[in-house]
Amino acid sequence: MSRANPLVLEALNTLKARGLVPCVGKRGKHIKIRWVNQGRTFLLVVSHSPSDRNSQLNSRTILRRLLRNQ
Repeated sequence: MSRANPLVLEALNTLKARGLVPCVGKRGKHIKIRWVNQGRTFLLVVSHSPSDRNSQLNSRTILRRLLRNQ
């Protein structure tokens, strides 16, 4: 199991709790999570191998900021 999986699962659960349908794409060094809300497409990029604990905090912060600004 990759260390990025908890980051992806947390993001997917957060999006699904808001009623959004995320799409996960794995290509290259990153995992890309896309979703559409009111005709706009949003993208969250998560590294396959996060370097430290800050990556989890950064991912969570970016997702919350994106959802707040929708």
